[in-house]
Amino acid sequence: MTTLTDLKQVHRATWAAGDYAAVAEHIDTVPPSDLLDRITIRPGQDVLDVAAGTGNAALRAASRGGRVTALDLAPELFVTARRRAVEQGVDITWVEGDAEDLPFDNESFDHVLSVFGVQFAPRHEVTATELARVCRPGGRVGSSTGPRRV
Repeated sequence: MTTLTDLKQVHRATWAAGDYAAVAEHIDTVPPSDLLDRITIRPGQDVLDVAAGTGNAALRAASRGGRVTALDLAPELFVTARRRAVEQGVDITWVEGDAEDLPFDNESFDHVLSVFGVQFAPRHEVTATELARVCRPGGRVGSSTGPRRV
């Protein structure tokens, strides 16, 4: 039987081994733009992008004036993300971490985002609880996956 730790190590290795940056180029525009059109980022707001990958949503949130922290289980993806941030002239804090155990205090962010990444976390209820835990009262949690409220 595979333990949760073993599963997460396999997930991390899988994301780090492939050329996710090439895939991300094909999903760089519509999904993160759609998500950020639904979550109004105001200059100076604290924004967390969970399972940020190569930074598709993080970069857009930073360009809208957010103070952005981007977290991913596979920090190898940050090589591309950091390059893109420099090219776009935005400042983002990059953190290696697990969506099921976010390394942040309660109510640390005005908005918590994830385009696709959180769907790959093994325990969705745990992940959802973590996203809500680090979001400030009155803030918004948004994802491009899962049920959509119209």
